[in-house]
Amino acid sequence: MQAVVIERPKSFKIEELQYPKPGEGEVTLDVRACCVCGTDIHLLDGEFKGSVYPLIPGHEFSGVVREVGLKVTHVKPGDRVAVEPFMACGYCFFCKTGKTNQCLNGMVIGHTASKQGLRLDGGFAENVVVPAKNLIPLANHVSFEAGSFIANLGTIVYAIRRAQLQAGMKVLVFGTGANGLILAQLSKKTGASTVVVTGRTKSRLEVALSMGIDATVLADDSQEKELKKIAPLGFDIVFEATGSPQIVERTFRFVKNGGKIVLYGIVPPEQNSVINAFDICRRDLEILGSFSSINTCIIAHELLSSGVIQVEHLISHRFSLQDWGNAIRTAREPSRCMRAIVLMP
Repeated sequence: MQAVVIERPKSFKIEELQYPKPGEGEVTLDVRACCVCGTDIHLLDGEFKGSVYPLIPGHEFSGVVREVGLKVTHVKPGDRVAVEPFMACGYCFFCKTGKTNQCLNGMVIGHTASKQGLRLDGGFAENVVVPAKNLIPLANHVSFEAGSFIANLGTIVYAIRRAQLQAGMKVLVFGTGANGLILAQLSKKTGASTVVVTGRTKSRLEVALSMGIDATVLADDSQEKELKKIAPLGFDIVFEATGSPQIVERTFRFVKNGGKIVLYGIVPPEQNSVINAFDICRRDLEILGSFSSINTCIIAHELLSSGVIQVEHLISHRFSLQDWGNAIRTAREPSRCMRAIVLMP
């Protein structure tokens, strides 16, 4: 089989590798679709902390079960599936108390190299072995392309739950990436009275309007005036979906007293935001982190299966596995690329 192998930072090859046989509790998939995520770019650039090379990237993917290992009974060859990439150990304190996203031994498929007894190869390959427990059954009418969004959509569902979004609330989303737009759309579907998206890319703001978002505001010199016009007292919930420490600081200007700021975007660990502790106290604010997901990937599938959320229109570019380098180059240009995806026949 062929696979993308990042040999070391800034160096990758499309290599011919041995077909991976499944072990006990595992399945081998024929990969059909794998999204290009910002994490994949960071892995290639050597910017993802803790990564060990060489590795096969790709953590947002779907496919068909080709072969099952011993003691796998809930799926069979031919089944269509998506993959939940986060692997919790199941026995640490956080796993035992239901916070699997904080697992002390947690790992992510496609983020680091496999080692003896643990396979972590990602979905930028024709075949991949994954734990059977990480599979999400994919309904026949849900495309493989949509199925490859399930991992990220699961994190969005979790963020909405963390925010405890209620009907009638006003919501502001900073960020016009695919995740930010889906986050805004799901906020509206959940019952928010007003949902606004703000960002720097006009073409992406136009996509947001086509998704039923109430209003968009360009992040230029008039941003603050326009947002204050829409919500003079501020927004009940502000989602930060860019991962920028400067924008984290900016969210405080637009949250209502007694409101919530949800940090969904991943700020690089070496970067800090300056916030005023008195402001948080005096204004009775809640600052919430939202990392990965907890048992929400199956809900993500329900949203896709029911048609509540659609994602295919967010795919702006499609590539073959052999053209992975071009897929990465394209994904680096947010002004022209919403979401790039690699497809396998």
